[in-house]
Amino acid sequence: SVQVTASTRCAPLARSATPAAATAAVASRPSAFLAELGRQASLQQRANGGGSRGGALAVGIALVLPRAKKRLRHASHMRQRGTEARQVAATVACRAAASAPTTVAPAATQESGKTRTQRLLDTLPDAQDASSGAGSAGTYAGLKAIDTAWERVRTTREPQAPPAFVHEVRGPLAGGASPDFDVVVCGGTLGIFVAAALQRRGLRVCVLERGKLAGRVQEWNISLKEIYELVEAGALDAEDVDGAISTPARGEVFRAEDPEALVAVHFGSVRAGFNAQEFGPSGSGDPRLQEVWLDGCLNAGVRPAKAVARARARFEAAGGVVREGVGAAGVDIHDNGACLRLASAAGETVSQDTITARLVIDAMGNQSPISRQARGTARPFGICIVVGTTASGFDLDNSLGDLIYTNSDLWTGDVTAGHPDGGLGSPRKQYYWEAFPTGSGETERTTYLFTYMDAEAERPTVEQQLEDYWDLLPTYQRHNCSAFAKGLSVEEAVAAGDLKLERVLYGCFPTYKDSPLPPVAARVLAVGDASGIQSPLSFGGFGALTRHLHRISDSVVEALAADALSREDLAAVNAYLPNQAATWMFQRAMMVPIGDRRPGNFVNRLLRTNFQIMSDLGPEVLKPFNQDVIQPRQLARVLVEAVRRDPLNTPQLVYHIGPPMLADWLGHMVSMFAFDAAHHVLGGTVKEQAAKLEEAGDHKEAFRLRR
Repeated sequence: SVQVTASTRCAPLARSATPAAATAAVASRPSAFLAELGRQASLQQRANGGGSRGGALAVGIALVLPRAKKRLRHASHMRQRGTEARQVAATVACRAAASAPTTVAPAATQESGKTRTQRLLDTLPDAQDASSGAGSAGTYAGLKAIDTAWERVRTTREPQAPPAFVHEVRGPLAGGASPDFDVVVCGGTLGIFVAAALQRRGLRVCVLERGKLAGRVQEWNISLKEIYELVEAGALDAEDVDGAISTPARGEVFRAEDPEALVAVHFGSVRAGFNAQEFGPSGSGDPRLQEVWLDGCLNAGVRPAKAVARARARFEAAGGVVREGVGAAGVDIHDNGACLRLASAAGETVSQDTITARLVIDAMGNQSPISRQARGTARPFGICIVVGTTASGFDLDNSLGDLIYTNSDLWTGDVTAGHPDGGLGSPRKQYYWEAFPTGSGETERTTYLFTYMDAEAERPTVEQQLEDYWDLLPTYQRHNCSAFAKGLSVEEAVAAGDLKLERVLYGCFPTYKDSPLPPVAARVLAVGDASGIQSPLSFGGFGALTRHLHRISDSVVEALAADALSREDLAAVNAYLPNQAATWMFQRAMMVPIGDRRPGNFVNRLLRTNFQIMSDLGPEVLKPFNQDVIQPRQLARVLVEAVRRDPLNTPQLVYHIGPPMLADWLGHMVSMFAFDAAHHVLGGTVKEQAAKLEEAGDHKEAFRLRR
């Protein structure tokens, strides 16, 4: 009972509710009211030393109040009984609330009404706001800001179109002047890599960054191959890639001694595994423990601050211009260029209030105002909520990383196991772990808990998932941390000095099925997360940029040379990708719709089978898939083998995915094979024809044919 109530995280209601207030609360937000009562019961039980009085209250709430909740849900579908159901539920809730002990919990538990997450955030050495997403130290204010935005997404059924950020204006730029730059890149943290690649190829480029152009403290995990893609694209030089670049064996961890080095840590062991519970430590030999080893996947930790600084140095040495503290407030598209209206971070006008360019590159991420304009009123098709920490104290085993790992089946947060509500109203979800050793110390580790979901109103808040994280982390990391092995909770380990939180991480990442995004206007091109080109499984970031940087920089250079800057021409740069579109079914299979009755082991069974097949087929199949490279022929081999090994799961998969999604996925699969065949059969001929058009001076047609 304590475990159930402690796992429940809903928005708190008033501590002292009158019967009338309780009636209104239950009628309007039964889940929140029941959850708050459950939370208070668990606090009271701890305050009473786990005695029978608090335990009886917790049991009563856990067993009686879900029935009231169920009555309310039933009443919403049966209006003629609605009033009676609300009255019964409210009466039960009020009586339970009235029977609660009045003993005040110790200050260490209550601490002026702060939640556990607030108390743990208070222990951070140097908290900074992380309202823009996971990746840096967080504050409670930043967490609430993300939850406010997430609540708007969940509860707004008919969103309004965002204000237009880009406007098309007839005629040339003011005074007929030529543009100031060839390219203006909006958003500098990742945009600086695009800017450096373009500037060093002879273009005139300016970067606008509303804040300070600097990378975060939190390391970016990537493979060495993807780091060297920045070198191939020209964003960095080979000598910029230094630090822990040796090749570690499995179980080895190399850390750079120089704190100024780019690659802070490089480790040889990264695994995936899908397990119903935490069976044992890595390498224990337990036959129930699945460990699939992913050599060379996300096994290098790059210091973002160093990467951004070095790309900026290369950019400015080549003549590039950086304007910090200045962002775009709007863009006007003219016949011969784009005019960007500038403003400071505070929205104030700046000394030079406009800047012009032939092309605007949007690198402002998935919350870019240009992307929002292109999306219009579309709601996200998928959401990934990520929470986690960077902490020291992992003294038992910090030699391996987890790319994707489970140690439980579908997680039900607000009902007891076996209760009838468990398969109906609870927002069940599959939790996934990701963890990596860091370069800051031998016992320091970054750990994430993430899940995939839709944007329904019943979905949990980011803070609720963070509360689940505190509950579940000790079980997951008990083989890595001696404090957890001794049975301490996160708070107890922090209080004892056995665990030190360096950063708390959180983020809410939306993706849309209609991706990549077409340009919103001529002379505007989105890159990275702003373009929607990221995988719905990995949800973008640094890797989504590096994998496409060389191709995009080639396309931009050629488009400017050919003056192929129309909306249609630029749409070909980030065109339809059938392999990306096909991954939507994988993401859908890894989440659980509200009220879905699929078996609790459905996701684990599916992933366990497929990852084992990929491992058996070898690294040429396993590694590309885990680097977001979907290859049609290899994928087909995996699917055929999955049907052979687990034929009874295939009908379940078809049933729960549904015919529309399956038909859509089959269409993308057919397109993947068609693209693959066209590349091998016609690719050489098409390139030769494009070269002939280039020689003939028809640069625009050559550009279009190459795309």
